[in-house]
Amino acid sequence: MASPEPSRGTGVVATLVVVAALVAAILLTEFFVAQAYRETAVRLLAALVLLVAVSPVRAIVRASTERRAAWGAGEPGEGGPETRAQDSRFARFHDEIRSSARSQSYFEHLLWPRLVALARAAGVSADALEKPSGRRFGRGPSIATLARLIASLETRR
Repeated sequence: MASPEPSRGTGVVATLVVVAALVAAILLTEFFVAQAYRETAVRLLAALVLLVAVSPVRAIVRASTERRAAWGAGEPGEGGPETRAQDSRFARFHDEIRSSARSQSYFEHLLWPRLVALARAAGVSADALEKPSGRRFGRGPSIATLARLIASLETRR
């Protein structure tokens, strides 16, 4: 399974795209904006390119600094290796469902084939599953829709 985290090569390509966009914006400003307004126009374009470039970084930082509750913390007699293994699986599935809600492509290529395989393993026909449609702007099905789909799989078991 491919990691959802961007690789170093992706970061380099993204940086080159941002630099190219900034250079193109400055060149276009030099040709099409009057001399008196060039400095202001270049600053506005640089701010716009920087805003577009920083948006994904902001999401990555937010995801990495998000605090998660320690499962089984404060409960006496629990927290052994088996519990931690179950917790890590739960966290992985939780992350997959959240990623599927954010990206229709992630849902179609990763989560949906797994749900179909799970249905087949449970003896349910894959045709009996109704594939939920995505939402606007390339987002996947809502969390509520995914919860209903998984609940329907559990009741058919």
